[in-house]
Amino acid sequence: MKNILLAIIIVATFASGCKKVLDIQPLNMIAETAVFKDKKLIEAYLLNLYTDTRFQETSGQANFNMGMIAGVGGEARPFGDWQDPYQASVKNYDATGASYLDYWAYANIRRVNEFIEGMETSSFDATFKNQKIAEARFLRAFTYFSMVKRYGGIPLIVKVQKDTDPKEELFPARNTEMELYDFIGKEMDEVALVLPKIYGAADDGRASKYAALALKSRAMLFAGSIAQFGTVQQNGVMGIPAGEANRYYTAAMEASKVIMDGGTFQLYNKFPSDPVKNFSQLFIDENNNPEVIFAEKWDAAQNKGHSWDNLATPAGFSSSWNSNFNVLLDFADLFDYQNGTSGALDRSLMNGVARWSVDSIFGKRDPRFRASVYYPETTWQGDKVYFHSRTYYTDPATNTRKNSTNETFVIPGSISADYPTGWKAKGPNRNTIRTGLYVRKRVNESLLPAAYGQSSTDFIIFRYAEILLNYAEAAFQLNKTAEALDAINLVRARAKMPARTSLTQDNIRQERQVELAFEEHRYWDLRRWRIAEQVLNNTRFKELNYEYDFDTKKYILKLTNAEGAARIFLPRHYYLPLGIGQLADNPNLVENVGY
Repeated sequence: MKNILLAIIIVATFASGCKKVLDIQPLNMIAETAVFKDKKLIEAYLLNLYTDTRFQETSGQANFNMGMIAGVGGEARPFGDWQDPYQASVKNYDATGASYLDYWAYANIRRVNEFIEGMETSSFDATFKNQKIAEARFLRAFTYFSMVKRYGGIPLIVKVQKDTDPKEELFPARNTEMELYDFIGKEMDEVALVLPKIYGAADDGRASKYAALALKSRAMLFAGSIAQFGTVQQNGVMGIPAGEANRYYTAAMEASKVIMDGGTFQLYNKFPSDPVKNFSQLFIDENNNPEVIFAEKWDAAQNKGHSWDNLATPAGFSSSWNSNFNVLLDFADLFDYQNGTSGALDRSLMNGVARWSVDSIFGKRDPRFRASVYYPETTWQGDKVYFHSRTYYTDPATNTRKNSTNETFVIPGSISADYPTGWKAKGPNRNTIRTGLYVRKRVNESLLPAAYGQSSTDFIIFRYAEILLNYAEAAFQLNKTAEALDAINLVRARAKMPARTSLTQDNIRQERQVELAFEEHRYWDLRRWRIAEQVLNNTRFKELNYEYDFDTKKYILKLTNAEGAARIFLPRHYYLPLGIGQLADNPNLVENVGY
């Protein structure tokens, strides 16, 4: 039961108990004193705080923007240049603000602070009060993390501001970046002592002890990277002293280790003989999934559905929009072949002459690639996904070379016994326009039709594989290579990839990008590693166009630009601008360097 969705229902039920219609207070104006005297209203308030917390990096065109971080992180581009994820990728952020990536969530912070203070003065038993306060503190810390990773140091407000407060409290200056990360770490240490390890089905979607530790694991890894690779500016408002790196890496490692030793979570492995199916089902299976530490709940039956399946399903199948999230070839190169050799394709052979089998391009890659990306001839819903724009073949009747770009034309079955029912001469038009690869991860093959707003697949915020990767990266930076290698190889073993015998910083980063692809990590990782400028700036990522040679059963590849404009990521973009609007509202704020 996805109880996280029921806040409005609970409030309405409470209100309907009043005897007279005129006695019913508007639901958005329930007196504070009444809220904190009734458990149903407390739960409703808290569940609305969950709903208001932005767990996914989306805004605006909500469903299209599920591809926002994949877009700005150079993993995938949307179908249309007009969509926000594409515009965000090529925008030169300036003093006007962060626009597409902005998240100045102090209205949410105030609501959480109001809840905490209301609970502290309520008359309920300490166990009930402390758990609800701990959940709210988790949401507040998550929100602060979402902001500090964008802007660096920001005002840290942990009480409800009143108009009678001193001016310096009403218009607070920015705390240092280190103070924000220290706050998050300390808060999660404290709430982890209060929150349950697990919940029953009726409370699915609430923050647990392990969710708090997972947030600490991620946030401390960020802080360690910023200290190691960043620069301190504005007296610490931007940046963390390099001498603090090991302290944060140790904290990330320790938080991860508590989860690893807790015995509650493990890598999903219900289909160990089929690593492609196993990795696919990891993101769909909500039946006692042992890898999920914390997820944002979705349920179309309770009017909280999303459109991931509708937008991600490839053309030619049951979906109205489809083929929206186009994987960039440069990112696909990060997925090695299953024998451990590099997955980077030789660009010189994408010349419109050389022939490639589908296995030599994609079919023998890391199972995580095959589970996460649609590529030519991917089997889906009993058919194949086609991307080629034409087929060349020899007509047996005339022994002449021909080609067809007719989507409905079927190559005569007599030409080859390999395709007794015929071969489509061309993929659907929409599949031939962009990169020739689409995001498959999280798409539910059994959802028919994949209708707009009717997807209920949860979005995983924290999962066990990330914890292993956090642990490995932190351990490596602390020169604990053996521990790092063990954790990395657990993740690789699940994917049936060969074990590594040694580690470098580059292959630790590659493993993270491959395992966590399209899960809203890469953009933030490139930033904290301080390599986003190198990877993203002045870059136009590539795409593949395919033509099919029916006689050889191989593809002819052509390499083109996937993007009409070069991406922009300047040194100042490691911190987004607060923007002139925020500076006008609070004269004690200072803008980040470079804006």
